[in-house]
Amino acid sequence: MIGALVGGAVGATVALLYAPKKGKRFREDISDTIEDLSSRFTRLVKHAKESGEELIHDGMEKGDELVHEAYKKAEGLIHEADRIINEARTGG
Repeated sequence: MIGALVGGAVGATVALLYAPKKGKRFREDISDTIEDLSSRFTRLVKHAKESGEELIHDGMEKGDELVHEAYKKAEGLIHEADRIINEARTGG
């Protein structure tokens, strides 16, 4: 995405430099192009930030699920170990 934006900026700049326009109109075109690229870049950064936040949230949820599952399995193993120890003590 960033490569496309940079390429677009370079292409637009080259096109403006070779366009036969007067000074004021030329400066307006450059200003418009910079504003457009700035707007696109801002939207790209916002989208990247939102995507990153979503990934972090999903990762935290998955981590919580894994910890909960591990806790349940550990409880089951402890219960099973207690049962085996009690059977060994009683000989049964």
